[in-house]
Amino acid sequence: TRGEFVILLWEDGGGVPFDKTAHPFTDISDDWVAQAVAWAYDLGLTSGAGDGLFAPDRPITREECAALLRRWDGHWGRDTFLPDGAAACNDYADISPWADDSLYWACITGRMGWRDGRLAPLEEVSRAEAEGYFTSRSRASQV
Repeated sequence: TRGEFVILLWEDGGGVPFDKTAHPFTDISDDWVAQAVAWAYDLGLTSGAGDGLFAPDRPITREECAALLRRWDGHWGRDTFLPDGAAACNDYADISPWADDSLYWACITGRMGWRDGRLAPLEEVSRAEAEGYFTSRSRASQV
């Protein structure tokens, strides 16, 4: 879910204690995800799902995941540059305007995999895939 993915980001960042109320989302209270969401909001990683909501229990889509990964990598100073001409794909019309560069970036750089040669922006990300986005990068940095 969106909440679980933000928890993975927060844990990847060290899981530092954070004020659970430091966010504007009306659907996040003092619950299992509040600390991680407040932390991600403070860092500028997320601005929510619209209308003052975060939607923590909604499955996370590939385009949402890619946008969060790109912002997270940018936060750490990793290269998030997308070369000109990279945005050419068979399912580009399905990508939200706020996510196209991030989803292309994630697939082209290998941060996320393609799905049968497609970006598949609205398909859900499994927990195993999400966890792999962090463990594979961690292993690569240890080599």
